[in-house]
Amino acid sequence: MTLHPQFVVDEKGKKKSVLLSYKEYRELLESAQDVIDAKLIDEVKDEPLISLEEFKKRSPRRRGK
Repeated sequence: MTLHPQFVVDEKGKKKSVLLSYKEYRELLESAQDVIDAKLIDEVKDEPLISLEEFKKRSPRRRGK
């Protein structure tokens, strides 16, 4: 991924903001999410497996249903 940032500077020339194309922004978000996902996978890789039914029982979203 190649970024082509444009910087918004204040009157002293200090960088205050960055402008990216929408495509570059989406690619950057996707890359960041990939890093987060990889970290989460690494954190749970040694946990014991459970069945889908057991997961549904434990899931807070399903308790009210």
